[in-house]
Amino acid sequence: MDIIKLKGEDRRLYCLVAHLVMSEEAISYNLNYPYKTSSDYVWFIAEDKGETLGFMPVKLEEGKAKINNYYVAGDDRSVFSALLKEIIKALSVDLEIESVTQIRHIPVFERNGFAVAFYWKRYAKMKVFRDEKERL
Repeated sequence: MDIIKLKGEDRRLYCLVAHLVMSEEAISYNLNYPYKTSSDYVWFIAEDKGETLGFMPVKLEEGKAKINNYYVAGDDRSVFSALLKEIIKALSVDLEIESVTQIRHIPVFERNGFAVAFYWKRYAKMKVFRDEKERL
């Protein structure tokens, strides 16, 4: 499996994810919210032998990298982990990393260094804390 990093308006992005972001399955997976992109986004895409396994768009703004509206086929934990590890590796030095995480995905985010900051009804705001004091 490879993790591909693309800017939000890169033409290759559409070849890799368009068939998913417009599918009923992926939109349902995202609790019926549409996927968005712009020049403010960086996309991390998991691919294996030409097949897109999942993606996480990350919005870069105000010193933060915000993960939201992601998709991982079959909720595959290895794909989640590969994507999250690559995001942390690529962005954590310069940016605070946050995620709007579906409740059912909290455990896989926690296993990859995220902690819940607070809960909503269907989501949790999660963060990667740089040290234990920051978490408290």
